[in-house]
Parts: sequence; structure tokens; C-alpha cells
Amino acid sequence: MQAVILAAGLGTRLRPFTLTTPKALIPIGDKTLIEHTLDALPRAIDEIFIVVNYLGDQIKAKIGNEYRNIPVRYVTQDPLDGTGGAMILLRNRLHDRFLVVNGDDLYSQEALDEMLIHNTSIMLCPTEMHLMNGGKLDANGKFIGLVESTSSKSYRVCGAYVLDQTYFEIEPVKIEGSVHEEYGLPQTLATRSEKNPIDVVLTDEWYPIGTPEELEFVKTKNIS
Repeated sequence: MQAVILAAGLGTRLRPFTLTTPKALIPIGDKTLIEHTLDALPRAIDEIFIVVNYLGDQIKAKIGNEYRNIPVRYVTQDPLDGTGGAMILLRNRLHDRFLVVNGDDLYSQEALDEMLIHNTSIMLCPTEMHLMNGGKLDANGKFIGLVESTSSKSYRVCGAYVLDQTYFEIEPVKIEGSVHEEYGLPQTLATRSEKNPIDVVLTDEWYPIGTPEELEFVKTKNIS
């Protein structure tokens, strides 16, 4: 099974940490962020694609063309047109079912393993936060789109998905209000799920690392 790690972003919200280092190589404990991601991938993964752009040569030099005997391929995303744009670059290189994860989040291997049980799935994290684009679930607990949360029960989209070739049957959805032309993977998936609900894996063991505050919080967890 193939896996995609989305690691092309500029990391502007994490500056000054990302002025000379890509987000993927920020140290968390005794490993870099992307090494944590790679180590959390299910054992079923036998090929890895890493989407890079900003300081991508540093990522290539650190990880190389193989990680724990699994081949690693690199795809450069230029221009940076969102996660939906990144997926289009891989349209002809992915087959059957595949796993997609954000390169700036920490995941538990158990939750990623659980995702593979389903033909297609999305990882969500329950929260009491107000969300502009929280996961919308149907009566059976399946993902059917994105919605602004209006109650204390919301679901954050964790940026981890098991997809198949039907994903590419949907035109990439542009992110509303984006300054540049960007297309979103979850927005595109939300369009698909309106007719084909997607299985949900809920987890509390997910840590986004997009700001200095989130980075400091993760460090308090003593993740090695």
C-alpha cells in the first residue's frame, strides 16, 4: 500500500523556527517531525511519496530514497496550490487504496492502523472548539462534509485519509477566501462524501504543529 506525506508548506506560522528549516525537520524529542510521521505509518505501507517545496532539499538529504527498507519518492509542488493541488500531482502514480497524512501533524500508529480497516476513511478529533470547517457526520457516524460547528460537540479534521481512485473523479475544490489559488483535499473529499459517506476514525492522540504554541505543547508531552 502507498502512503503520501504532504510536506511542501512554507511554515510561515512557525517562524522563526522555519526560517532556515522546513517544518518537517523540526525536532520533536530525539527525532524530527517527519521521522515521527514515517515511524507511525502502518506496516502495510510499501511505498512512500513525500510532497516537498520549501527547503525540500533538506528533507531529501535527511530521509534519502529509502526509510526502514521502504522506497521513498519525492514530488515537488510548484506552485503551492494547496493539499488538493498536491494530490493532483500524484494522480498517475497512486493506485488502488492509499494513505495520505499531513507532514506537520503527529499521529498515533494505532489510529492510522485502524484507518486501514475501512475502504475509505478520514481521521477526526472530537473537540469543544468552534470550527469553521469541522467534520459533519450523518446518523450512522459517517463523514458527509464540512460544516461550521454550532455546538460544543465538534470534530477537527486531522489531515489523515485512506482514499481510493474515486477521489480523482472529483474536480479539486477551491478553498474559499484563499489569497492565492489553493485547492483543499478535505474540501474536495467533502464534495465526494455527499453521495458516498466516508468511514470515520476518531482519536484523541493527534497533535497538529502549526504554531509555536502547538510546538511547545507537544514538547510538554515528552514524545521521544
